[in-house]
Amino acid sequence: MSTLLEIAIEKARELPEADQDIAAAELMGVLSDFPTPAERAALAEGRAAFERGDFVTLDQLRHEVGADNR
Repeated sequence: MSTLLEIAIEKARELPEADQDIAAAELMGVLSDFPTPAERAALAEGRAAFERGDFVTLDQLRHEVGADNR
């Protein structure tokens, strides 16, 4: 655990219990915005595929699915 997070948790421990619950809810809200390990792996896989040139353009995809007649 990082030093900054340890300091924040220690400060939260000094709060009354009701305020600790508020702080915990806020932290959980912030943490929910971070990608999960599976999402991070998928992002890394996508970036690697892009770097290899292993992708299709939106126009190519539209053509392949027959949605290119605008």
